[in-house]
Amino acid sequence: MSGRQCTKTGLWILDDFRSGRRVATANRGALDPPERLSGDDPAGWNRYDTPGSTVYISDNDEIAFAEVLSGYAMKLGSKHPMQKDADFMGMTLDDYFKGVKDDWGNQVKMGCLPRHWRDRRNIYQLTLNGAGWWVDVEHPDSISAISAGIGEKLKNELGISQLTLGVLHGENRAATTKIAAWIREQTMDDGSLPLGIRFMSKHGGGDCWAYWLRRRDDGLDGDEMASDSGTGIQSHNSALLTVAKRFGIKIW
Repeated sequence: MSGRQCTKTGLWILDDFRSGRRVATANRGALDPPERLSGDDPAGWNRYDTPGSTVYISDNDEIAFAEVLSGYAMKLGSKHPMQKDADFMGMTLDDYFKGVKDDWGNQVKMGCLPRHWRDRRNIYQLTLNGAGWWVDVEHPDSISAISAGIGEKLKNELGISQLTLGVLHGENRAATTKIAAWIREQTMDDGSLPLGIRFMSKHGGGDCWAYWLRRRDDGLDGDEMASDSGTGIQSHNSALLTVAKRFGIKIW
């Protein structure tokens, strides 16, 4: 992937994003993420949220589904919650699923994806109608620049002694959102502000982007990320089925 080091910040920056995929609820659409407020507890935020609005985009459909379905995935070493019922009936889990589909098709629980989850969501194509820089947060030069910029804060406030991919891929939202907020405030060597952050999906398979809706946050129109009207998600969607199989999720 092409890129260069910003001579002002030391961050590694890229300008080769053109389009990507996003799963979002149909009532909000692809470009209406929940607004984060300064001072709120970031524990429930997404990885690189900052105060304001952040849109997440993925390389392809599989990554987009993996990013939103990980909460439904079976935990390591656990059995499917319906396995004991199948065992009691003397049936395989797949056969049991077929028999209870009508009764359980709208249930929300680990290992199950109900019909209404799909009915309420679309998959969108997002396109950047302009140019700008993305920060490759996982590049060694970026890690070094972040460490120099807010390393003391990360250590004193969060007890992080060294910034590594383990921190960036981890679940400490106080750390990742603090890093995102610092990056968002930086000015590049050409005088521009970064569009957002490029990072690798923690589930593997490719890249994701966190895009900051700066103009929306300022009460203005004209953010350069555009979206199509979205496509409904069917139970036979190949990317959905691939991710569901990996996560041990039953699709209704």
